[in-house]
Amino acid sequence: MLILIWLFIIIISWVYYFRDNFFAELVISFLPYIIVAILLIILVLIIILFHKCRSKSDKKNSIKFWTILLIILSCWIGYLYCLEYFSFYNNTSESIRLTQGEWIKVFYANIYYLNDNFDLLQDKIEEEDPDIVILVEFSDEHEEALKDFFREKYQYMNRNSRSTMLAWDVVFSKIPLDNAITIWLSWKWNWKYSYMQINCENNIPNCNDKIDLYVVHTAAPVSMENFEMRNNQLEKLWLDLARNNTWWKPVILIWDFNLSPRSYYYKLLTKNWNLLNALSFQKPNYTRSLREQKIFRSHIDQIFISPEIKISEINIWDLPWSDHRSFIFNVWL
Repeated sequence: MLILIWLFIIIISWVYYFRDNFFAELVISFLPYIIVAILLIILVLIIILFHKCRSKSDKKNSIKFWTILLIILSCWIGYLYCLEYFSFYNNTSESIRLTQGEWIKVFYANIYYLNDNFDLLQDKIEEEDPDIVILVEFSDEHEEALKDFFREKYQYMNRNSRSTMLAWDVVFSKIPLDNAITIWLSWKWNWKYSYMQINCENNIPNCNDKIDLYVVHTAAPVSMENFEMRNNQLEKLWLDLARNNTWWKPVILIWDFNLSPRSYYYKLLTKNWNLLNALSFQKPNYTRSLREQKIFRSHIDQIFISPEIKISEINIWDLPWSDHRSFIFNVWL
């Protein structure tokens, strides 16, 4: 029993302190499950120990000692993980607030390239009537079913170059989009991101500057190969942002990040940049789950903004037949 206890402590501690490892990242990405698993293991071990305590009175004092030690060590580990989980959401900022004035309303969703619930997606966009619609994994089928709707409602559109594996990412807008380009992050599977400028100067009162918009979809780290690919993509993205002096411009950076805020690489990526994660000011808890099943949840979609941009509270919507949740929010300069 003692060996199992220490093995449990060592494994959990290894995951926490050596999270740059591929396997540790997979574990840490599903942190709520780790916390529940720890509590269950603690409960099982305590039940076993107390059972032995009743059946072997001559070992009672020894078992009590190990029970207390197990509780102390487990509470320490639980404290580390709970602190890690809740600390991301304990932020406050004047940039995340309701502000009087004209807004740019944004609708973002990773709609899942096999999602064929076209009518519901169209109904939701019509209901919200956003100025900008950002859709990730927009397939040929989506384009065929929704092209008339978007052509009628949205004058401007940017679609990045087609991936060889998945569908493209597309932006529809009622506001002019300038300088739109596609930047390649990796030759393998053609992962990329889109860059464009929202030209609101003549369309939104009191808007005196263009907003840089980045739409990013990095590789999902479901294998060691993809894990390394995603990390290379993040490094190139960071270098591109620094090279373009992005820190000193009004910026919205939104993506299917495929990276949890608890990840070592998230902290490495955001260590020296001047962007705020808008989702850290409320508690969505997760942005992706296994299709519509409320299991295997993780927080891998992110919205970054520069400090001078004001953003409303984000409305998080469960998009049917997608494995990601959608975001609806207002932006103001």
